[in-house]
Amino acid sequence: MKLILHPLVHLDVFEAMNFYEREGGTKLAADFFLEFAQVKDSIVERPLSFVSYNRELRSARFDRFPYHALFSIEPDHVFVLVVRHDARHQDFGLDR
Repeated sequence: MKLILHPLVHLDVFEAMNFYEREGGTKLAADFFLEFAQVKDSIVERPLSFVSYNRELRSARFDRFPYHALFSIEPDHVFVLVVRHDARHQDFGLDR
């Protein structure tokens, strides 16, 4: 299945990586990016295995970092709407 990212997902990931680079160094930022890549792969491989967030979206949690990706399953692709910190307001990114 094809994966499509909302354009602002790149900014979500970039901001998180900047935070982790400031707080823990380049390796921690790179680790975040690698986990993001793993989450994307898992979403593509088994989108139905993730918990429903609401009627339209599912949530894929990161293992090591307090982040999750919200995505929808479309007929011919999976669409990642937002990557956000678990403590962000529950409506953050839903209006994209």
